[in-house]
Amino acid sequence: MTTSEEPSFLKSSAFGISRGIFVHSLIYPLEVVKIQTQNSNEKSSYIARQIFQKEGIRGFYQGLSAQLLKTSSKQLWVWPIITKTPHFLDRYEMNDLQKEACTGLSIAAIDAGITTPLERSKILSASNVKKTPLRDLYKEGWRGFATHLAKLSVNWMTFLTAQKYLRDKERSQAKEKLSLPQLMKIGTEVAVIVSLAASPFDVANTLKHTQSLSFRQILSQRKFSTFYRGLPLNMLGLTIHNIASVTLIERLERSS
Repeated sequence: MTTSEEPSFLKSSAFGISRGIFVHSLIYPLEVVKIQTQNSNEKSSYIARQIFQKEGIRGFYQGLSAQLLKTSSKQLWVWPIITKTPHFLDRYEMNDLQKEACTGLSIAAIDAGITTPLERSKILSASNVKKTPLRDLYKEGWRGFATHLAKLSVNWMTFLTAQKYLRDKERSQAKEKLSLPQLMKIGTEVAVIVSLAASPFDVANTLKHTQSLSFRQILSQRKFSTFYRGLPLNMLGLTIHNIASVTLIERLERSS
C-alpha cells in the first residue's frame, strides 16, 4: 500500500465506524420491534407497546452490544472495499453495475464468515429467545450461516447497484455535485428497492435463528405474506441507514 492510499483507507474506516455506531444506535429500536414482529402474528404497534410495558426503554435495546460490535468491526474493512474494489475490477470487461454487484457479493461473503455468531446473538437477544454473553458467542459456531449469507448477498448487491445507478442518473442531470437533498432522495429510493428485494431473506434469517426453520420449511408452512412481516419498519430503518451510507460513499468518492 502506498503512502497516498493510507490516509484514504484510514479516513474511510473512521468515517464508517462513526456513521455505523451512530446510525445503528438510532435505528436499533426499530430492529428489535421488527425481529419480534417477524416471529409472531401480532402487529408491530402492539409488540412495541408490549415491550415498553414489560421492560421500558431498555427493552428496545436488547442485543445492541452484539450489533455494535458487529458494526464496528465491519466498518474497518467494508468501506475501503466499497471504494477500492470497483477500481480493481476495471481490468475486467465489466460495466459499472456488474462491478458493484461483485463488490457486494464479496462483502457479503466476508461479512457472513466473520459476523454470523454476532448476528445470531443479536436476533436471539432481540426476540427474547436467548441471551448469550459476548464471550460465548462463537461456542455455537456458525449456525445459520447460509441464510445469513443469502440475506447479506441480496442486501449488499441490491444496495450497491441501486445506489450506483441512481447516483449516476441524478449526476447526469445535475450541473454541480449532488446536494444533500438529492442524496437523501437517492437513499430513500434505494431503501425501498432493497427492503422489497431483501425482506423475504431477512425474515428467513430471523426464523432460522429463532425457530431453526429452513427456507423450504418456511415456504411450506407459511403464507407468502409472512416474508414481508415488519416491512414498514425495515423500510424506515433502511431509509435512515441508506441516506447515511449513500452520503458517505459520495463523500469518499469526491475525496479519492
